[in-house]
Amino acid sequence: MSILATIKDHSGRIYRGIQALLVASIAATAIAAFGLTENGSRATALAMSMMATSLALLVLMYMRSSVVQRLQSAADAEAEKHRFLGIDAMTGAMTRRYFLEALSDRLGTLRNRRQASLVLIDLDHFKQLNDTFGHQFGDLALAYLVKEAERIFADGIIGRLGGDEFGVIVPHGDAAAISKDARRLLDAMRAGKRHEGKIIPLSISLGVALAPLHASNPTELMLLADLALYESKAAGRGRVTVFDEEMLSDKRYRRLVERELRAAIYLGELELHYQPIVGTEGSIDALEGLIRWRHPVRGLISPAEFIPIAERSTLIDMIGEWVFKRACADIGHFPGRRISINVSGEQLKRDEIVTMCERILRDTGRSASGFIIEITETVATAATPEILRRLEALRGLGFHIALDDFGTGHCGFNYLKTLPIDSVKIDRSYIRSLAHDQVAQIFVSALAQIARIQDITIVAEGVETSEEFTLARTAGCGRFQGYFFGKPAPRDKTSALCAADGEPLALSA
Repeated sequence: MSILATIKDHSGRIYRGIQALLVASIAATAIAAFGLTENGSRATALAMSMMATSLALLVLMYMRSSVVQRLQSAADAEAEKHRFLGIDAMTGAMTRRYFLEALSDRLGTLRNRRQASLVLIDLDHFKQLNDTFGHQFGDLALAYLVKEAERIFADGIIGRLGGDEFGVIVPHGDAAAISKDARRLLDAMRAGKRHEGKIIPLSISLGVALAPLHASNPTELMLLADLALYESKAAGRGRVTVFDEEMLSDKRYRRLVERELRAAIYLGELELHYQPIVGTEGSIDALEGLIRWRHPVRGLISPAEFIPIAERSTLIDMIGEWVFKRACADIGHFPGRRISINVSGEQLKRDEIVTMCERILRDTGRSASGFIIEITETVATAATPEILRRLEALRGLGFHIALDDFGTGHCGFNYLKTLPIDSVKIDRSYIRSLAHDQVAQIFVSALAQIARIQDITIVAEGVETSEEFTLARTAGCGRFQGYFFGKPAPRDKTSALCAADGEPLALSA
């Protein structure tokens, strides 16, 4: 029964009692007034009338108090219901629905626009934090972020918009003040959260959009703040970016590149260049295939410029298929050597990567054992069970799996036991530091020892001098790649290099 129905039922019974008392009082008063009884009985009737009237008044007072109390209980219950629906239980931030309503209210109407700012905050590497320190610490990190945001943006409204994404509504449009507060929040998170006796530093990325300067409605303001947040992530994370109009120009540029890149795939403007990967004696064991785009006007375009754009659309699948077809066609020019190809994390989010590889192997008659699939450390640390399943499927076909850029992120040694990999490529920053950095020396040596136990091949990337080659080999690396052995070059030039290298080594990497 609802609270209003309960009050109605309860009040109805009391109301009928009051009616009975008042009727008795009126009857007793009438008897006394019209002299229908003797003097003694008249006095008794008046006394009864006064008593009935007093009881009726007392009951009315009780009824009022009861109704007020029940209405207050109903209001408290309604407030608790709204609090439950409007507040995220884990972090204490406002839920997404109520946050968006608050943002709409803050921005005002078409006739009465008000200044406000929207700050979007994303906790960097959240999955890695959960994997490394446990989900309990991940939850504590989110709650800590909200607590610090509430402290620094004291006049703001904090809302949880997704798993590790939050928003702050700031009731003014002072970009300088907001940027200053954002940097304070960055510093507070970098200072870290204590966990099991250790301080764990945290990183966040922020994007800011101002109203009505940048947008006047909640949806558009959210999109622009999200675009600024993406720029913070693209620039390396751990920073704040305020939206500006050039970002929209960048968006238009990306669309232009998408159109031209789509045409380049069909017009044959893409090329696959190869860089040698050598063994401990300097003989070529494998080659890494690196895509290039030879634009008819702009010349040779680096993949660092167009691959991130392709990853935002299905173009990355088209490029991935082109690369593998090209590698299958070229591998005959490099007898006895494997070809290593890079696979985007976006490709691994879809089952088509496995079916595509199966189809091309079948059409070309090539064996998967002749190819190495490289994934970056970032992809590995963010790998979902579905991505791991696809990697296992590719490995089951016969592909070797290599973990690239190891040491640049949160990928610890424990990943070497859990990931389906056959080789690890150490990031070039460690190889360059071997001569003077003791930490790099210990890191490479420890990785080589663990890899030996796990039967994993270690590849040293970015070897540019004979000294780096010697140091990496001494540290325990078994394969080497870098300008010291050869720059990426077209197929024919690399094929001639392989022929000059003498008899190729057996496939063992």
